[in-house]
Amino acid sequence: MTWWKSSAKIRSESTSPGSDRRREPRIGGKFKVRYSGSDGDTILIGNGTITDLSRYGFGIQGNKRVKEGMELGLFLELPDLDAPLCIPQATVSWVDGRRFGVELRADRTKDPEWLEYLSE
Repeated sequence: MTWWKSSAKIRSESTSPGSDRRREPRIGGKFKVRYSGSDGDTILIGNGTITDLSRYGFGIQGNKRVKEGMELGLFLELPDLDAPLCIPQATVSWVDGRRFGVELRADRTKDPEWLEYLSE
């Protein structure tokens, strides 16, 4: 199902960090997320809300600060799933305080696996 193509609108008017980096339409909705990664010898575990998402990236409002270039594992809490959906590889692409964007590592020739959970 390609619901994001017909209902999503690209928001180009935003001047927030990372706003001009999107190559895909944004998808509506807010989802809880846990994220983890490391910064040198320091392990980071945080909670947040995905406030902006597209097929290959998320905007997150988190409770822990991250740095641009960090590798994170994401655990999305989606409706109708008993366990969080794991996205093992995401790279922080921009940071503005505790707001940040992540780019997902994915095969761009096919739809990301996590999209099937949102389109039902």
